[in-house]
Amino acid sequence: MCGLIAVAGSSNSALEAFAGLMNLQHRGQDGAGILTVHSKKPGGFHLQKGSGLIENVFSERSFKNLTGTAAIGHARYATIGRDDPNLLQPFLDYETGLGLGHNGNIVNFYSLREEILKKSVIPVPLDSDSALILKLLTDSLGTTVLSPQSIFKAIKVAMDKLVGSYSIVCLTRDGDIFGFRDPNGIRPLVFGSKTTPEGDKVYAIASETIALNFLDYENIEEVKAGEAVYINGQGQVTRQIIKQDSYSPCMFEWVYFARVESEFGNTSVYEARFRLGLLLAERIKSLGIEADIVVPVPETSRVAAVALAEGLKLPFRELLIKNRYINRTFILDGQQSRQEAIRRKLFPIASEFKDKRCIIVDDSIVRGNTAKQIVKLIKQAGAKEVILVSSCPPINSPCYYGIDFPSAGELVAHNKTEDEIAADLGCDRIVFQTVQGLKTALNQQSLCTGCLTDTYPTDVNSGREFETRRLQDRDRDRALTPAKHSSC
Repeated sequence: MCGLIAVAGSSNSALEAFAGLMNLQHRGQDGAGILTVHSKKPGGFHLQKGSGLIENVFSERSFKNLTGTAAIGHARYATIGRDDPNLLQPFLDYETGLGLGHNGNIVNFYSLREEILKKSVIPVPLDSDSALILKLLTDSLGTTVLSPQSIFKAIKVAMDKLVGSYSIVCLTRDGDIFGFRDPNGIRPLVFGSKTTPEGDKVYAIASETIALNFLDYENIEEVKAGEAVYINGQGQVTRQIIKQDSYSPCMFEWVYFARVESEFGNTSVYEARFRLGLLLAERIKSLGIEADIVVPVPETSRVAAVALAEGLKLPFRELLIKNRYINRTFILDGQQSRQEAIRRKLFPIASEFKDKRCIIVDDSIVRGNTAKQIVKLIKQAGAKEVILVSSCPPINSPCYYGIDFPSAGELVAHNKTEDEIAADLGCDRIVFQTVQGLKTALNQQSLCTGCLTDTYPTDVNSGREFETRRLQDRDRDRALTPAKHSSC
């Protein structure tokens, strides 16, 4: 899961990309990059990228160098190769004059890479699936003049080979930008425009609506599954459905990953999370569970917890205090890193838990690290009973599409009953959202729920090998610097 933005037609394209990325920081904390070019001075790319948070990668001086009327930006969330600066995006192919940023994961990466390398006369570094996508595009384009037609043709060739999830933004040497989304629309991508006070038309493509809303873009709409959008340096927009198989957006965007101000599939993240809480309240009533207070696990479960408290007519209390300077523990690298960060991240107001039956609401339970630690802290504070509630159904299967749980063995809910999960986590009882409740709350009957149901929108047979090899690569990456393989 990564953050993407592309801007065309702005004299402050790098600053716009930077501001957009700042609103997408939650999508990736490992590194960031911005690539710019001037449409009236073709061929002059300017690139800066670095490890760490966005505000630490760029300074005021950066924007004296990052000049141009078009830009793309990327915030990296790494599943492998976290510390390798060579894997930071955007990537740039100087020969073709094409820069690329990618959000997603290619399931058939290993087999496709081997196929490409066998055909290559000169060794080509393909250390990530993002680099592989750029290679497919540039091979198809060759020396062809870049235009909507040639680009769409190259995208079609790539789509016919790629299996998995991908939202892509690209920048050409002529100052054109384009973006496209995989044929199942698993990863998000939105598109908008605005008119400057000087009367210039500016266009942008991004991972979430919040990035464009913040920058005052209007007419914001989703890029459709399998669609490509091309904007040239003169502001002409060309759109085409290249290949469309289904509409199966990742449910985790609404449940956890996206900013609460964003919107996907005509459903706001806030509304979806609120409805998840209301449905959980009805479920808890039907189970005959009684409690004294409702407490959210900050930050992404807050909206669902408020709705649940209202539905149960119970006091809502913020009693787990978050250290705002700790990053998202879910996307940290390695079990030990996550556990250490959890201990630093949350601390309870112990006196408010004493002798109370507590409903603790979390957005989801993946490995169980956070949940186990929270239950332990609350029990030590003297709680009478701890009922753990998840606004997401049990996550019991791997994700092959860019969220970092590639192995079922890592998942606390895999092949376990609710009683067994509760025992593992140390709580008195656990309640999960249902899959149908999830679809109702999100107002989406067509979703990617592979991690919940083990039924995926693409063929994942090669993903079984992918799972094993990615885990091997991840273990090796922890022992080597720099790391060698990565998925965005």
